[in-house]
Amino acid sequence: MGTSTPGERDFLLAQARELYGRVVYSHKAHEKQADIYDARHRRFQWCKVSLAAASSGTFLAALAGVFLEAQISSLVISFVALLLSAATLAGDTFEYGEATQRHRDCAARLWSVRESYLSLIVTLQSSGADLPAARERRDDLQAELKEAYGNAPRTSPRAYRKAQRGLQNQGDISFDPGELDRLLPEQLRQGRDDADV
Repeated sequence: MGTSTPGERDFLLAQARELYGRVVYSHKAHEKQADIYDARHRRFQWCKVSLAAASSGTFLAALAGVFLEAQISSLVISFVALLLSAATLAGDTFEYGEATQRHRDCAARLWSVRESYLSLIVTLQSSGADLPAARERRDDLQAELKEAYGNAPRTSPRAYRKAQRGLQNQGDISFDPGELDRLLPEQLRQGRDDADV
């Protein structure tokens, strides 16, 4: 099994818990960012469809002709066509659909790492934990996490705030034991009573 110093298991467990908490937040922030971009993408699509329908039909021309003079009517129709062009250009420039997918892909990678950290916590909390194997697994997860973060698109402060609210956190990304316990399943909480299990 290898040798370990007294308290080493506790240090490894504390580190795994901290990293688990950070990955929980990163995962949730990427999910929220994907939701934000998806909503923007749907609004752009709806706007483009509405403007296309309004500008391509004779309805707008007829309506404008009834209520407005011919010259102003032409300006209104031209303005709607200009809005449609701007919406199309903005939709192509911002690429919200692609950004949504990039954040969803990143969240999926982070979900896998998050669940692996959870498994490591379970291993470390078991009575016969193989600490050298746990250290190796921790190092492997660190490499996976580095790769996931290296390819990750940036999230916005708004997405992070939404993630924070979703996880019911009021502080920054440092965790007190009670907060980590709230993020972990009940059986893995350090502050639980054995009678509760």
